[in-house]
Amino acid sequence: MPISIREINLSNKKDLKEFINLPWSIYKNDPHWVPPLKMAVKDLLDQKKHPFYKTATVKAWLAIKDSKAVGRIMAVNNHAYNKYQNSQIGFFGFYEAINDKKVSDLLLSTAEASLKSEGLTSMQGPMNPGTNYECGFLVDKFDDAPQIMMTYNPPYYPTLVESYGYAKTMDLLAYNVDAHFTMPKIIMDIAERTEKKSKVTFRTLNLKKWNEELETMFDIYNSAWESNWGFVPMTKEEFYHTAKDLKSIVDPGLVHFALVDGVVAGFILTLPDLNQVFKKIPSGNLSPSAIYKILTAKKRMNRVRVITMGVKKEFRKIGLETLLYKHNHIAIKKNPLNKNIEMSWILENNLEMNKPLIRMGGEAYKRYRLYQKTIS
Repeated sequence: MPISIREINLSNKKDLKEFINLPWSIYKNDPHWVPPLKMAVKDLLDQKKHPFYKTATVKAWLAIKDSKAVGRIMAVNNHAYNKYQNSQIGFFGFYEAINDKKVSDLLLSTAEASLKSEGLTSMQGPMNPGTNYECGFLVDKFDDAPQIMMTYNPPYYPTLVESYGYAKTMDLLAYNVDAHFTMPKIIMDIAERTEKKSKVTFRTLNLKKWNEELETMFDIYNSAWESNWGFVPMTKEEFYHTAKDLKSIVDPGLVHFALVDGVVAGFILTLPDLNQVFKKIPSGNLSPSAIYKILTAKKRMNRVRVITMGVKKEFRKIGLETLLYKHNHIAIKKNPLNKNIEMSWILENNLEMNKPLIRMGGEAYKRYRLYQKTIS
C-alpha cells in the first residue's frame, strides 16, 4: 500500500485526538515507555491558549499507511528563537513513526519543504516544541523508563533520521547519582568558604506566595541561561503557563533559593519522579482512579530529578552552585525512600555544570541527541 501524508488542523478535535493518540500504537509493546497525560499534551498543542504560539507558527501532519496513522510530525518556525539567536533555523517536533524509512522520510521531507518555503535554511530537532520543553532523541539506555519531563523513543529513531541526512548538532546529558552518596571534600570545602565569605543564606519554596516565587524564578531563569547554546528566553506569560501544573506536584523542601546579602541570587528545583506514577495510568486519561493513584503513589516514589539550577550572572564564580548542590542533597537524603537522583538535562559542552556532577560521582548514563540538516 502507498504511504500518504495529511496535513492536520490542531484546532480540529478529531485531528488533534488522532495526533495525540498515535504514540499508543507505536509503544504498545514497549515496557519502558511512560504514557503522557493526554490533557497535558492537549494543553501544549493548544495554539489559541498556549503562549508559546504567540512567537512561533507551526504545521502538523500524519503519515497514513493501510488507512492507519503510522507517523506524525510538527514543523516549527520559532520566530522568537531566530530573532534571539540571529539564525534561520526551523525545527521539527512531536516526531513518532513506525520502523519504516519511507514513512520517516516522508514526514521529514514534508516538514523540510514547509520550513524552506518560509525562508528557513536548516531544520533541527526534535523539539517539542522548543528548547524550554522536552527535546532530543534518546540514543542509549533504552532499558530504563524516562524521568518526569524527559523524552523516550524506540532505538530506531536516530537511525531513521540519520539515514535521511541528519547529523548530530548537540547532545544533552542526564546524570545519575546515588541519593545517599558522600559529598566530596573538595565540594564541601568550596561550599564552606563561599558560605562564610559571601554571607549566603538559604530558604525553601513558599507555596503560599506562589506567584511571587514564580516571579523570582522567572527572573533568574532567563538571566542564568541567556548565553547557553540553543537558549531562547521565555516570556513571563509562557513561564507562568508552563509552571502552572508544578504547584500541585512540587515538594517545597526540594526547592532551594540562595540569597547573597539578602538578595536572591540563584535557585535549584528538584521534582519527584511522577513518571513512576504515570506509568501506572496506561490510558493517559486523568480519571478519578488515576488521580487516586497519583495521590497514593507519591509515598512510594524512589527517584527525583533535578530539572533546573541557575545563578544570576552577577553572582557567578563565587561557588553558589556548589552550595545549592549541597543543600539540595541534604534535603533529598531526608527521605529514606529516595534511591537515585537524575540531573538533567546538561549540555555536553557545559563544562561548568558537568565537572561538579562528575566530582559527585555522577554518571552520564543517558544521552539525548539533537539533529540538524541544511535544507536550502
